[in-house]
Amino acid sequence: MALFGKKQDESLEIELFTEEPNERVFEFKKSKTVVRIDDYFIRIARKSNVSNVLLHGLDGEKSILLSEITAYQLKEPGATVGYLQLVYPGSSDTKGGVFDAVKDENTVTFLKEDKAAILELKQAIEKALKDKVKK
Repeated sequence: MALFGKKQDESLEIELFTEEPNERVFEFKKSKTVVRIDDYFIRIARKSNVSNVLLHGLDGEKSILLSEITAYQLKEPGATVGYLQLVYPGSSDTKGGVFDAVKDENTVTFLKEDKAAILELKQAIEKALKDKVKK
C-alpha cells in the first residue's frame, strides 16, 4: 500500500537484469562498466556518468551470445587504457586504436589493476570460440 492508500505499481518491482546460473560478474570501476558472463551470454552495462553518456549514450545492457563471437581484440594498458573488443556478425571492428575503441559499445576498457578480470573474460571467450569450432 503506497501513500494515500493507492496501490503501488507492481511493475516497478520486476527486476529486468536477473542473475543467471553460473554467472560471473566483473566491475571495472574506472570505466564504470559491469560485465556479466554466463554459459551463453556476455553482458556489458555501463553506469551513467558524463563520459559514458557522451561516448555510449544511454545504452542499458548489451547482451552478446557467446557462440556468435567470431573474434576479439585485446590491447594491454600502458600509456593509455587497455581494451577488450568483441567482434561478431553485424558489429563494426574499429580500426582507429584506443581512441575509437573507447567509443565502441562492444568494447570494455580497463586499467592495469583489472588485468586478472580481463584474463578471466578472455579465457571464457576463447573457450566459447573453441567450443564453436568443435561443433
